Amino acid sequence: MKLVAVLFLLVANTICLAQYNPLGAITMWTDGYVVTTKNDTIRGELRIGSLVNSSPANVIFRNADKSKTKIKAEDLSLIAQRIPNCAYKTGSISTEQELVVFERVPNPRQNGKLMLLERLTPFGGSVALYFDASGWKKTTEFTFGNFILETDRLELSYIILKNGRESLLAKRADFEGVHDRLFGDCPAFVRNFPTANRRDWRFLGEMVTAYNQLCQKEPLANESY
Repeated sequence: MKLVAVLFLLVANTICLAQYNPLGAITMWTDGYVVTTKNDTIRGELRIGSLVNSSPANVIFRNADKSKTKIKAEDLSLIAQRIPNCAYKTGSISTEQELVVFERVPNPRQNGKLMLLERLTPFGGSVALYFDASGWKKTTEFTFGNFILETDRLELSYIILKNGRESLLAKRADFEGVHDRLFGDCPAFVRNFPTANRRDWRFLGEMVTAYNQLCQKEPLANESY
C-alpha cells in the first residue's frame, strides 16, 4: 500500500493520471497527424488502413475532395489519432487521454527492427513504455475500431525504450531485474522504490512516470510534437 500511495502522489500532477493500458489503432475516420521519417508533419482526417502483428502497416488520409492518400508505415516515425468522443462513453478510457500514439522504435522481439508501437506513457523523460502486442494474451473485447475496452495488466508485457536508444522486453516474471536495469541509475528513485517484485507489476507505468519526474534529463529531440 505504501508503494501505491507514493506513486499516486508522484503522478497526481501529471496530465495523464493514466491507465497505461493499450487502446489499439483506430480504424475508423478521426482527426490526427503523422510525422514522416523526413520530419514532415501531415495533419487531417485519417485512419489506420491495415495492421501487421498489431502494428500499423499504413495510414490513409481523406482529402478535402474526398480522394484518399495512403502512406506506408516505413515512411512514418509517428502516428497520432484523436480518440473519438463516442469511445469515452464506455467509461474505460480516461478523459485525460486525447490521442492514441504510435512511434517508430526498435523492437527487441524482432532483433531491434524499427516498428510502429503504441506508446503508453506521456511524452518527456528518458524512459518510455510501449505495448508489446506479441506478448499479450488476447482475451479482451474490441469496439470503436480496435479499441481495447478492458484488460488485466498482469497479462501484459511491454517494450521499454531508454534514452531513445536502448530497448528491452519487460515481462512480469523478470520484473526485479527490469527494475534494476531501468531505474538503478537514479538515486532519488531508488531511495523511494529500492526493490520491486511481481506483485508491483501492475504499477510499472506509474513507476516510469515517477522515474521521469524524479530523474529528469534533457528531453530528446523527438519527444515533443
